[in-house]
Amino acid sequence: TCKVLHAVSEEEKIYHVTSAPMTGHKPRDFVILVSQRQPCRPQEPYTVAVRSVTLRAVPPSLEFCRSEILCAGFQIHSKSSTSCSVCYFNQVTSGVMPYLAANLTGSSKSIEDTALECIKFLE
Repeated sequence: TCKVLHAVSEEEKIYHVTSAPMTGHKPRDFVILVSQRQPCRPQEPYTVAVRSVTLRAVPPSLEFCRSEILCAGFQIHSKSSTSCSVCYFNQVTSGVMPYLAANLTGSSKSIEDTALECIKFLE
């Protein structure tokens, strides 16, 4: 799930994100700040930056394992009026590695699901 908690500005919002549990682990949750930046010039990318924040209104819950995104984001480069390329950046911690490894081995679809959610968000 992904719920907007606070619209800091038109370009910045704070979200509470929860994910399904992986085998043997509690579901994870994140409180993140998402910043969107329009390109200044046509040849520059559209940028979406993400990082975890602390919000007193959403303290850690026993139901979830609170996780942290140190630094992540997307750069969307326009190729033409009908196509683009997307670069995804993510600084990971050891706590995220099992999820990344599961995606790389094909036993999880969370990166694919994240990409689909990103497409929906951008539309």
